[in-house]
Amino acid sequence: MKVNVFLSNSSIQVVLGEAAGKKFKIKALYADEIPDGTLLNGAVINENVLQDTIRDSWRRHGIKEKTVDLVINSPHLMARRIEMPLMKGNKAAKYVNNEVDEKDTARFTDPVLGWYPVSKKKKTQLVISEMAEKEFVETYIRIFEAAGVKLNSIHAGINLAVNMMQTQVGNNTVVYMILDGMNLTTILFAQGQYFNNLNTRVFSIPGTSEFSAEIRNAISAIRQFATAQHIEQAISNIYIAGLKADEMELLKSELQGYPLGDVLGIMACPDSVVMNIGADRFGDYLFSIAGFFGTEEGLSILEALRRGSKEYQKKKTVLTLAVPYALAVIVLLIVTIVLLIMMGQKKKELETLQAYNMQPSVVESAAKYDQLLQEAGKLGRAQGAVDLLKKYRDTYPIPDSSINQTVTDAAGQEDVEVKFGSYSADNGVLEMVAAAEDVEKINRFIARLLAMDIFELVDYTGYTKNEADGTWSIHVVCTLAEGKSGDEVED
Repeated sequence: MKVNVFLSNSSIQVVLGEAAGKKFKIKALYADEIPDGTLLNGAVINENVLQDTIRDSWRRHGIKEKTVDLVINSPHLMARRIEMPLMKGNKAAKYVNNEVDEKDTARFTDPVLGWYPVSKKKKTQLVISEMAEKEFVETYIRIFEAAGVKLNSIHAGINLAVNMMQTQVGNNTVVYMILDGMNLTTILFAQGQYFNNLNTRVFSIPGTSEFSAEIRNAISAIRQFATAQHIEQAISNIYIAGLKADEMELLKSELQGYPLGDVLGIMACPDSVVMNIGADRFGDYLFSIAGFFGTEEGLSILEALRRGSKEYQKKKTVLTLAVPYALAVIVLLIVTIVLLIMMGQKKKELETLQAYNMQPSVVESAAKYDQLLQEAGKLGRAQGAVDLLKKYRDTYPIPDSSINQTVTDAAGQEDVEVKFGSYSADNGVLEMVAAAEDVEKINRFIARLLAMDIFELVDYTGYTKNEADGTWSIHVVCTLAEGKSGDEVED
């Protein structure tokens, strides 16, 4: 029996299942609340409370199994998809390690890297690499052991969900939206292949008009993204997980008449999963169930951590006990003799080279080379200027007065005050702060920004209330669409 545990900010889910041929049969589904302030986006705030929660969940539901696979969604657990040659063992691990982005590695003080294959072709395979801080992994091992449960693996939930959905998208262009508390994960498949995912926050309660407006904005954002990425095939379906039937019906009713509003539907259980119990709750347990999909091969993060610890102890023992002082002296003496012999040989080689360099023909050739080098330098500088000009020509548009005025006009229509912040010409990101007495006015202002063609993406973070004047403010990040200006906004 395989046991998957999914931890979110507010709940612990336990799913028990077993393989049945090429399918997985779900035997039991359990869910319990996690006290506030215990977990935050995968980071453990209170270890003792989480230990008690896990222990109580096992006792309350009479769970006998003591070995589990953990699924979490956290910025502290980074995952990447890598296309690589078919290989196994240490060769595969070394290849994956070399493919890791140095910027990703720089985020960690003591990183642990694991990986597992997703699909294989004749000569290549698609693998998921996962990286986390050593202390982050050890914290979860410590917590589960204290609760009397052994941790077998740790995996990122979003990539597991992508692997599961890949089995049912066919060759279609499809969007999956997964609601987990206040977190909304939007996953785009283009012509049957995984393309991208986006994580946003939802501030409204499901089953309300405000919630429908936020989902409408998310759908608008993914449409703009698909257009910007030149995805030609139209989005055929949008599947949503994490909503009750009545909440889904209200959402479909609210979005009637809007683009893609007629292709909304509840995410169905894939054919590879058999649920004789709780089939109507598949969307609520999606991340937990996704843990059944093929992570046995490769090298898990926990195994990488264990191997690293053994190698460290082995090296430490060898260095401490196996190298006596006498051997060190002998080695140093041998090195000294070898260096003296090499110095004599290098001296002879240097004399030969000096004699060669003084020959008239060599001196003349060197002078010609210097002249050609100067001419090449002039050409290189000219080429560099041309390349720089091309770079500036192809970059994102500068947010000129017309774009600023367009944003200001949109804010004025909703009685919202806008303060412009920074702008990056490298990626076209324009930052601003929107403030108003009513949060709904800010929501309508953001909806206007999302409808503008001049912006490729519009994102925003949590609201802040100014106690001095009672106003609300929010940080808004807009990505300008290439080739657009404020004069080209559609009415």
